[in-house]
Amino acid sequence: MIAQYDIQVGEKTYTLKFNNRALRMLEQEFGMSIMKLGEKMQGDVGINELTRIFRIGLLHQIPDLTIEQTDEIIDEIGIMKASEAVAKAFELAFGTNEDKGTKKQKN
Repeated sequence: MIAQYDIQVGEKTYTLKFNNRALRMLEQEFGMSIMKLGEKMQGDVGINELTRIFRIGLLHQIPDLTIEQTDEIIDEIGIMKASEAVAKAFELAFGTNEDKGTKKQKN
């Protein structure tokens, strides 16, 4: 089962999913292994990085999502909620089998 994290904003649901394809895209986007990126995310992550990670996590749902559209979604959700959602989605992607599934966050 592939882990995903749902964010409910009004009537809209955005689903962050870091499946194998998304993880490969993140490695390519950032030029580092997914493990190094995960370590980096534990520390200091800028808004540009957060936006790029968030976008890649949504591409399965919105394949032609642009960075500008991702900005609008993050503005709607809020930067802190977006950051928390990325962290939770990563936890689910790398967690134990008991942890995997769908989690939801309401806004």
